[in-house]
Amino acid sequence: MRDTDPSSTSTAQVSQELTIYVRAGDDNDAPHRGTLQIGDWSVPCAVGRSGVVAPALKREGDGATPAGRFPLRYGFYEPDAFDDAVMAGLAFPFKPKPDSYAWIEDPESPDYNRMRALQDGEQPQARAAELFDLFVPLGWNDAVPVAAGGSAIFLHAARADMSGTAGCVAVARDQLMNLATRLRPGMVIDISSAAVAAQPLKSDETIETVTFHGLQPGPRVIVTGGVHGNEVCGPRAITRMIAELRSAQRKIRSGSVTFVPVVNGLAFRHDRREGDRNLNRSLREYPVPLANEDRVANVLCPLLRAHDVLIDLHSFASKGPPFALFGPEEGTDLEPRVNRKTEAALIQAIGLPFAVYGWMPAHLRSLNRQGRSDEIGVAIGTTEYMRHSGGAAITVECGEHKDPASVSIAYSVIVDCLTALGVIEGAPRQGSKSTRILRITDAVLAESDDDRLIANFTTGQEVKEGEIIGLRANGDPITAAHDGAIIFASGKIRAGTEMCFLCRAEPEV
Repeated sequence: MRDTDPSSTSTAQVSQELTIYVRAGDDNDAPHRGTLQIGDWSVPCAVGRSGVVAPALKREGDGATPAGRFPLRYGFYEPDAFDDAVMAGLAFPFKPKPDSYAWIEDPESPDYNRMRALQDGEQPQARAAELFDLFVPLGWNDAVPVAAGGSAIFLHAARADMSGTAGCVAVARDQLMNLATRLRPGMVIDISSAAVAAQPLKSDETIETVTFHGLQPGPRVIVTGGVHGNEVCGPRAITRMIAELRSAQRKIRSGSVTFVPVVNGLAFRHDRREGDRNLNRSLREYPVPLANEDRVANVLCPLLRAHDVLIDLHSFASKGPPFALFGPEEGTDLEPRVNRKTEAALIQAIGLPFAVYGWMPAHLRSLNRQGRSDEIGVAIGTTEYMRHSGGAAITVECGEHKDPASVSIAYSVIVDCLTALGVIEGAPRQGSKSTRILRITDAVLAESDDDRLIANFTTGQEVKEGEIIGLRANGDPITAAHDGAIIFASGKIRAGTEMCFLCRAEPEV
C-alpha cells in the first residue's frame, strides 16, 4: 500500500476532513479488499474485482476501480429503506432515487456515463437493487465522458461476503448510515494502491520505457504490453512488477530488464486493437511514416534490437486457456536466425497448458495458395522481428481480454521468465511437464468480408479432418485439412485477414 496514513497525503486544495481515503491492493490474491477512512473512522471496503488501476488503464467492463481523487457532489437513497426526514437532515445532499432511471454504460450512447429516465420499452439495468438503496456517484469520467473510459463508479453497499465490485467502492450495508453522516459538501475521495505508483504515462505521442540494471552481467530482456490497445493484461502486470522492483519487493540479480507498459498509446487510449492499422503485422522501420503504427514501429524496432530476449504480453477475444507462441526449431530461408533453446526454456518455465510455433511458414503457405508469397512481410510482428535481429522471443496470450485472471497470468509470466533467465532473484518455478505443443499448419484467410466461421471456436478447440469450420461468402465450405486444433478464431472478419489458424499436435519441446 503506497500510503496508509492520510496525514502523509498532500491535501493542498482540500482539508483532510473533506477527504475519504480508500486504500486497497495489499493482498494480490484478493485485490478488491481495502479500507475506507474518514478522519479517525475506518471500515473495511471492497473495490473492483480487478483491484485498483491507474486512470490510464481504466476500461468499461473491466471490473477495476480507477485510482485518483474524485469529487462527490450528491447522493441518492431509496425512500422505502431510509427515512426522508433523516436523510434531509444530513449535511451531504441526498435525493430520493427516481422511480425509473438508467445509468448509461453503453460507450456508443450519447448519454454514456449519465443518469436519465428510462425511455419507452427500455428495461431497468440488471443490478442488485438492494446494494443501491444508498449510493453516491464518484466524479469519474463525467465532465466530458471518454467513450469506454469507465462509467457508473459509485459508493454503495457491499455484498454480504464483501466480494469485489464491478468497479465501485462498497462498504458493509450496516455501515451505510455511518458513512452518510460523515459526508460533507465538497468532499473528495482519494483512491490508491501500491501498484498505481508505477502507472504508465498516458500519451499518444510518447512511448514510456522503464529499465532496471543489475550490477552483474546477464541477458538484456524487454517486456512489452499494449501492442494492441484493447489488451490490458500486459500493462497492468507490468505496472505491478515495476512497483515491486521500485519498492525492493523484488530485486534484479543480473543483466537488465526494460518494461514498455503501453506500446501503442493511440490504440490503448481508444480501447481498440489498433490505431490506424495492426502494429503486429508488417513490423519494420518506415523511412516515411504515414500511420500511427509506422511511427510506433520506428521507436519499437530499435528498442527490440537493443535487447536479447523479448516477452510480449497479449490477450485474446475468444474463450480458452492461456498459451504461448515461440519460434522454429532450426533456421530456414524464411527464418534464418533461431534461439530455440532459450525459447523452449521459457515455455517450460511458464508452464501454460499449450504452446504453439510455426507462425511464419503457415502464413507463407496460405499466401502461396493465393499467389501472394511476396507479401510474407505482413506476417512479421514483434517476436518475428526480434528473432530476425538475433534475439529470442515468445508471445504469451494470457487469456480473455476482460478476464481479471489474465492479469495474474501475465504477472506470473513476467516473474517466471525473469527468474528462469536469472535476471531477478528467486528459484525458478517448476514449470508444467505436460505443456502441449502445437504447430501452426495453416492460416485460414478470409477472401471476403462475408466469409464466416460456423461456430465460436475456443482457443485450442480440437477439430477433425474434413470437419466444416466455416463458409465462404458464396456458401462454399471451409474444412479442416487434418485432425488438430484451432487458435485465434476471429469474430470480426475482413477480406485478407486471418479467420483462424489450424494447428497439429507435435512432440514436447
